[in-house]
Amino acid sequence: MDAHPLAPPAPVDEATSRSPVRVGRQGIYDTERRLVAYELLFRNHGRASAELAEGAEQDHATSQVISATFGDFGVEQIAGDRLLFINLTRGFFTGALPIPCSPDQVVLELLENVEVDDEVLEGLRRLRAQGYRIAIDDFIGEEGRLPAVALADYVKIDVEAAGDDFERVLVLAREHNPTALVVVERIEDDALFARCLAAGADLFQGYGLQRPVTLEAVSLTPSQLVCLRLVRALTGTDAPLHEIEQLVASDPALSLRVLKTVSSAAAGTKSGITSLRQAIVLLGRQQLCSWVVLMLLGGVTSVDTEALTMVLARAAACSRLAPQDADLAYTVGLLSGVATVLGMAEDELVDTTGVAQSVRAALVHRRGPAGGALRAVLAYEEDDPFVITDAGHAVYEVSRAYLTALSGAMVTVSSVLERP
Repeated sequence: MDAHPLAPPAPVDEATSRSPVRVGRQGIYDTERRLVAYELLFRNHGRASAELAEGAEQDHATSQVISATFGDFGVEQIAGDRLLFINLTRGFFTGALPIPCSPDQVVLELLENVEVDDEVLEGLRRLRAQGYRIAIDDFIGEEGRLPAVALADYVKIDVEAAGDDFERVLVLAREHNPTALVVVERIEDDALFARCLAAGADLFQGYGLQRPVTLEAVSLTPSQLVCLRLVRALTGTDAPLHEIEQLVASDPALSLRVLKTVSSAAAGTKSGITSLRQAIVLLGRQQLCSWVVLMLLGGVTSVDTEALTMVLARAAACSRLAPQDADLAYTVGLLSGVATVLGMAEDELVDTTGVAQSVRAALVHRRGPAGGALRAVLAYEEDDPFVITDAGHAVYEVSRAYLTALSGAMVTVSSVLERP
């Protein structure tokens, strides 16, 4: 891990439950200085250096990076089709903490302060069998880490820490794993690049190639209580799909992350996601549970009840006004409400979620039954009866649908936010 910091997240705005989410990113280059991958960088709040704390605090920082990468940004926005190297703590390798992202585009880095014992080695074998790539971070020749090196796809050597022993450390890594690619960290200038290239390194990372870039997005924060209820539903007796869907839909932030996660983790279909229900089914209960646990670990707060009620009422009203496309209309209304809360353009929101063109057509261009329903509902909120009529709906019809939806949303918010 190149010791460069991620800017600490700003405090959450409790009035709107919105906060900036920041992820640091640094390029990894091949022998021709072509960009081939990125490492995601992070540090804990308020630290002057990139040093991470031990235990739960380090797990917390790791969880925030994974959650932000796949839930707030999306892999495409951060890395395109390149690999992502993500530092993980011991709990992720032993199975104590879930790894909710698919293996397609990630390389899991075993941090240098993780003791390589039988439990960790078994975890490495299990993750490799599941298709994950493994990198050993900051290897400088430690004998105790050699069994992990033998299982790795990448061995990262800190050239600054290795010093005069760098060439010996590289040879040692090759002896124990001839097929692993050697990544040299802390390349500060051309001379150091040339030295490491001559020694036979495969990939290179450091200030001399690219300084870290901090990416920022606005995140709507999921409700801790909703997450806790959902974990119980997913890990207890087999809860029916409609119950799971209702819990996810009761929290717009969680719904948005589910939609983004399915797209980011390449779990969707070629035609794209058309509804929240489809996204939940494609993600699967186990993967959904992993994401919820990760969000709880990464830190979540409660959602403003008025904003939450508005989002749910808008979604349910759209669904009622377009019964032939109820799931699509609900999702369109939900995304519209989230965009309003985030102060975000609808087309920008659609771009980050990777949903189907039918969702874009309805949400951005107000096309089809779902688009017409959304247009009518928004006009009702603005008290504009002429637009309601122009959207193909009677004012009384929209009023009845919205008031029914609002009543249901208030009940849902009240029941979900009750302490269990």
